[in-house]
Amino acid sequence: MMNILSTCCGPIEPPNKVSRIEPKTFLANERTFLNWLAMSVTLGSIASALVAFGKSEPNGSSVQIMASVLVITAIFFCIYAMNTFFWRRRRIRRKEDGNFDDPYGPLALSSVLLLSLGTIFASGVVKLASNGYVQATYF
Repeated sequence: MMNILSTCCGPIEPPNKVSRIEPKTFLANERTFLNWLAMSVTLGSIASALVAFGKSEPNGSSVQIMASVLVITAIFFCIYAMNTFFWRRRRIRRKEDGNFDDPYGPLALSSVLLLSLGTIFASGVVKLASNGYVQATYF
């Protein structure tokens, strides 16, 4: 039967695979986006708290620098979250196969966060050392 149909009508191909996208896929993408934004808001809140507490100091420029570093880090988090959200949404809507993960983005963001927190810690230690709170015997 198969040979008769293929000789008279041409080669028979199986129908295209119809894939249905589950709503949980879209919701998982949105949930991940909101988690990244929550981290960004947390960093921005810490930066604003630093600015609020730094106003009481006579030399608040170091606190302003620390707050600026955290705000810039929070902006990087927002940009990454938005870019990843739209990239995944585009792939989901086009029904593309493959991985939806980004192996390098979270690593880069955690490196930026580690660098910014390390900078804040180092400037705090330098400030304490200049005020005489930390003795040179510990270093």
